[in-house]
This record gives sequence, structure tokens and C-alpha cells, in this order.
Amino acid sequence: MEEAEIYDYYILFPNHHEGLHLHKELKKAGVKCSISPTPRAASSFCGISLLLAEEQLDAAKKVIESCGVKIEGIAKIRRK
Repeated sequence: MEEAEIYDYYILFPNHHEGLHLHKELKKAGVKCSISPTPRAASSFCGISLLLAEEQLDAAKKVIESCGVKIEGIAKIRRK
């Protein structure tokens, strides 16, 4: 039986200030995430990103829209 592929989602930022701001807003909204080094496969923008599970994506997108934090995108990377 094949194992299902698992993906991690990284929110990418133009600078660390935006990342820390969004981390604070997501925590306040009850969205589980953690500060993580940005994987090289995802971006060379900023050294930090926010790592979250797929089930947290929709809630995170709503918080991003409501608080106006600038992001560079959301990278979907297969977990090894």
C-alpha cells in the first residue's frame, strides 16, 4: 500500500517584520502555525516563513486578507 504524500505549507514574506506581524495575528485568531526557516526550494526572499498544515490554510488566508500583511505567496512543499 502506498503512503499518502504529505505537504507542508509555508507563507513567504518580503521581510521578517511582515512575518512576525502575521504570526502574531494568526495566533490571536487561533490559527496554528510556527515560525520556520524558509526552505530554499520555496524562496530566497526572507529568511523566515510561517509553517502551517493544510487544514489551517483557509483560516490563515482570511486573517491575511483582514490584517493587510504583505506576503510573497504560499509555497506547498512535499514533506520528505
